[in-house]
Amino acid sequence: MSDMRLLCALLLTWLACHQPSYAQSSGVTVELILDETTYLPGEDIPIGVRISNLSGRPLTFGTTSTWLSFYAETKSGDVIARLGQVPVEGEFTLESAKAGTKWWNVQPYFDFQESGVHQIYAEIRLPGLNERVLSEPATFTVQRARKLWEISFGVPPPEGVTNQHPEIRRYALQSAIRTRDRNLYARVTDDAELRIYRVVLLDRLLSFANPEQQLDNRSQLHVLFQTGGNTYTYCIVTPDGELATRQRHEITPGSRPRLMKQADGSILVGGGRRLPSGSDIPPYEPPPAEILSPTNAPAATNAPAAPETKSSKRQKRRAEKSKS
Repeated sequence: MSDMRLLCALLLTWLACHQPSYAQSSGVTVELILDETTYLPGEDIPIGVRISNLSGRPLTFGTTSTWLSFYAETKSGDVIARLGQVPVEGEFTLESAKAGTKWWNVQPYFDFQESGVHQIYAEIRLPGLNERVLSEPATFTVQRARKLWEISFGVPPPEGVTNQHPEIRRYALQSAIRTRDRNLYARVTDDAELRIYRVVLLDRLLSFANPEQQLDNRSQLHVLFQTGGNTYTYCIVTPDGELATRQRHEITPGSRPRLMKQADGSILVGGGRRLPSGSDIPPYEPPPAEILSPTNAPAATNAPAAPETKSSKRQKRRAEKSKS
């Protein structure tokens, strides 16, 4: 029994000597920032790490891959599996009495597949000091979405490759309520839906609207859906889940926007009218104004001037009087 007590005492002594020192007097604090509090499984989770430096000296971070670490757990305290290390390299210096924020997308590096409340922490190692600073947790919810449509597709091979076995993935359109709006999302997974490559928000979706969707000859997903009484949003999603295009279109008298497949397999929006918007991807650029050149300028004529009318004569006399 005495041997057991000795082993316990030695273990406690070792833990006391080796546990990280979370500095409270270093003058450095860490805060986590989330733009949203609700996400879908597979949706990007950008998180800002705000560091305030009141240490009295400049501090340089990012010189190693271990200066910043993230930890995640469920609300009940269960550790969430880590799928990889968030890449945090990139040197920067924070002067004393200054604060700075850097952003990382932590979604690909943790198994956030289960719905529920999650917490994430950040820990930084202070350069030149044997101290660490741990943030308070940032809390967010992973919610499930309603699947509206799905299809399997083959990923086009790289250019010049002809004998590669086709990779099969799956597109899905999902809807979820976010801040009182019903939003439409596009999701890209493997064909078995075991791996989520990307989930992207397209736009809000009217409750009674049914999205129109087609695949083009490059396996890109084209989606057209109603976002208002007179407006539609048109999106293109790539096989990797990138939102390549987002445009706004509107109904015109006797014509509403619709997807049209061309003979070469490409797809465009027919009917209605393009409505430039600040949320366009890529940003809308108006066509250049026509510049008149000597070749397209109106030809000069020697036609006589139009005869003066009584009204023009009166205006002329008033102008002369005002000058005098």
